[in-house]
Amino acid sequence: MLRGWIAALATCALFAIAPATARAEPRHTAYVDVLGKGGLWGLGYEYELFPRFALGGVASYYALGGDHYTTLAPYAAVYPLGSGALRSLVQLGPQLVRHATPSPVPEWDGMTSTHAGAALCVGAEYRRGIVVRAYGMLEVGAHIAPWLGASIGWSR
Repeated sequence: MLRGWIAALATCALFAIAPATARAEPRHTAYVDVLGKGGLWGLGYEYELFPRFALGGVASYYALGGDHYTTLAPYAAVYPLGSGALRSLVQLGPQLVRHATPSPVPEWDGMTSTHAGAALCVGAEYRRGIVVRAYGMLEVGAHIAPWLGASIGWSR
């Protein structure tokens, strides 16, 4: 199943890059991701190589209920439909999550685990200086979980 999604993303990337002409200046996007690839929140950066293809990533660190979570989620993004301010997006990439539970007592060292998986995101974005995204996400790893996320930031 995951191979099929990877093949579909690669096909979209080739379709998106082929007819596109490169800008004189690449586009940079910085954003805050909420309930998405970074977990509760994350800071993201994206570098648009071509008008319909970009590389990016989200990183986060937060504490929840005494546990500590660190997430790193790089991705490749394709914008298959739309032009101008409103367009669709497809993002696919690995996801690495480190979960640590510190020990409340001296007799126990605590617990740390690291999990790897993949995330596929499909959604839409509005981009006119500011960037607003909403997307559905399928996370595949130890579990398969559907999820929703949103981002807000700016583009230059």
